[in-house]
Amino acid sequence: MKKKLVVLCIVGFLAVPVFADHSGSQVGLGLYLGGGFGSAAGGVFNPGVSLKIPGMPLFWGVNIGIGGGVLGLDVSGDYYFIDQDLVKDGSFNLDWFLGLGGFGHFAFGSNFAFALGVRLPVGLSWHINKTFELFADVVPGIGIGFTSPVGFYWAGAGELGLRVWL
Repeated sequence: MKKKLVVLCIVGFLAVPVFADHSGSQVGLGLYLGGGFGSAAGGVFNPGVSLKIPGMPLFWGVNIGIGGGVLGLDVSGDYYFIDQDLVKDGSFNLDWFLGLGGFGHFAFGSNFAFALGVRLPVGLSWHINKTFELFADVVPGIGIGFTSPVGFYWAGAGELGLRVWL
């Protein structure tokens, strides 16, 4: 039963982009630092990589966390259903966004931990110019932890990063 539930969650998480559409034609590649809290907080400064692929409305993220004898790996995909101008004054463009996404959390240490869930990113992005974007967000999330015992998982993160649009 556990294996079927894990497979179903993974398929659901990966199938989200198949049903989405986006008109963006640029690739966004970024680096960010994040800090986590919750069931399996990774650490204060977890480095990560952000990726936005044209034709797919998801912002992908991968970050690592090292601390307390544990190596963590987090993968996420977020869809921004609100991404609007907050301030647009000449060349200054500050946006705010709110989205819905999914995450997978893996921790390797004395025991292996695995969790899947949903997240709600909310934040600001400052488009410095057409090439560079500075972003900051807070991302609470809930899910299911598939370690022994299987159960409720909650987590969150704060992220600060710089994205380059190519």
